[in-house]
Amino acid sequence: MQQDKPRFSFGPDGELTSQAIKEANLTGEEKRRAYQMLEVQKAYLEMLDDLKFVSDADGNVHDLTMMPLTNLAIAYTLTLHGWRRSGNKYIKKRHVPSAGYEDAYTWVDSRAPDNAAQELRPEHSPHDMTLPPDTRKLAAVRDGEVATPQPPTWEDEPARIVEKYAPRPEEDE
Repeated sequence: MQQDKPRFSFGPDGELTSQAIKEANLTGEEKRRAYQMLEVQKAYLEMLDDLKFVSDADGNVHDLTMMPLTNLAIAYTLTLHGWRRSGNKYIKKRHVPSAGYEDAYTWVDSRAPDNAAQELRPEHSPHDMTLPPDTRKLAAVRDGEVATPQPPTWEDEPARIVEKYAPRPEEDE
């Protein structure tokens, strides 16, 4: 059976495109609303990208990659409610190599170098909680200390399957 060509040109991930809006032959209010939704979609995708590894005011990184449905719901709700990236950016993403994920990052001051090795100074201590975690780790390695322990993840210990065969208790009749 031959598949029909899609009626509209959506993006590679099924996203709305300006080409799809043109192909839909919308008019007036419908067309205006479709282009507004294109902006909402852009903000939604930006927010989803930023929600993978968030950090709190104390610099603790929270891995939200295991909560994709929650991230989708948060991004969907907030972008439909009007959230848009605007204003000055005071933090930026910095890639963290060997964190267990190839796309892992931490948030650093927007003026900071793009990698921790460029930021590390002789006076930096692995115990200085004002430093980003990747810089603290490099300081710990340099000083011969164990880096600040991170909470274990599901990848740290392989899953164990335990099989236990036991007779069923006799049921009362």
